[in-house]
Amino acid sequence: MKTRQDAIDLVDKYVKSESLRRHCLSVGYAMEGYAEHFKLSKEDVDKWFICGVLHDFDWEIHPSLEQHPQDGSKILRDEGYDGDIIVAILGHGLHTGISRESKMAKTLFAVDELSGLICALAKVRSDNFATMDANNVKKAMNKKGFASAINREDIRLGIAEMGVNEDEHFMIVIRALDKHKKEIGF
Repeated sequence: MKTRQDAIDLVDKYVKSESLRRHCLSVGYAMEGYAEHFKLSKEDVDKWFICGVLHDFDWEIHPSLEQHPQDGSKILRDEGYDGDIIVAILGHGLHTGISRESKMAKTLFAVDELSGLICALAKVRSDNFATMDANNVKKAMNKKGFASAINREDIRLGIAEMGVNEDEHFMIVIRALDKHKKEIGF
């Protein structure tokens, strides 16, 4: 099985943008937080982290929806990553037509845009994540000019697909990112 470091090394190989590296790590840590929330095994916690870290590793070399993540999935196959990780990554974009069947795939979709929103919110708060709560995230979601590139509809769809409580969902991701704030550049 591939390791966390293998995944980070693959991101480092293909991603030059520091902000994209931080995004990959933040989604990885959000996935890890959910895997721990679901009380998965250590091996599965690592697998979920790897899935999150790798979800956008190919964006710079395949910067179109016709290529990303489809062409990146070929690299992952060649590198020996598990099929369930690849399928989850393929399903993280609505444009691929790949349905999200597994809990890992649904979670990846649900935390991807949300991680970006929460990190953007943390950047404008003096204490970053420390006192952030679900209400802060809801307010940020409703501010049209704030982090406008983040797709709020994908966040809502992810929550619906997972069948989770919105406040709890936000707090799981906030806590995961706060726990690893130094690793993601805060």
